[in-house]
Amino acid sequence: MIGIANNCLRSKMSENLFFDLTKLKKCGKNVIIGKTVRIRYPELVEIGDNVIIDDFTYISTALKLHSFVHISAGCKIIGGKKAFVVMYEFSTLAPNVTLSAGSDDYVGGIATPLVPMEFKGDVQIGRIILKKHCIVGAGSVVLPDVTFHEGASVGALSLVKRDLDEWCLYAGIPVKKIKIRDKLKVTQFEEKFLIQKENKNE
Repeated sequence: MIGIANNCLRSKMSENLFFDLTKLKKCGKNVIIGKTVRIRYPELVEIGDNVIIDDFTYISTALKLHSFVHISAGCKIIGGKKAFVVMYEFSTLAPNVTLSAGSDDYVGGIATPLVPMEFKGDVQIGRIILKKHCIVGAGSVVLPDVTFHEGASVGALSLVKRDLDEWCLYAGIPVKKIKIRDKLKVTQFEEKFLIQKENKNE
């Protein structure tokens, strides 16, 4: 706990309004968390190095963020304590994205957290995985049990209900594959960036 507190102090974070930063399960170096970010279960959240979580984001799942991850303003990562979301290196959420790793039963259950699970019907509690270099466009919604394979990206205002192939661009409601991303160019940029960063640290 002391190590996490020290990392939080070294990171570019002011005092948060809604949770104790030192209660995070893990907090890496060079982390920026907006003052109005709400993390409901900080003890279930791991944050790597060089991560930004912008203001007005709400997180209510177990979450693991690898290094060089950006979560833009107004995002929601939801699903409850038993749901899980992971974002790998260089993955990004544009503003107002919703990652819903848990979902209520809209047909035969009571859809509110104010009743015990036995009255909620066929609730889906799952996981969402974004592998390296994934992008989710502004205002998009991702439903439970979806994997973005490496390099998969989604345009704005899209709905994702199934796994996405690697290095493909999708858009729509529900999403359809519309283009192939340039894997070689992106991975070359990554290599050059990491070399440059390493040289600056020497």
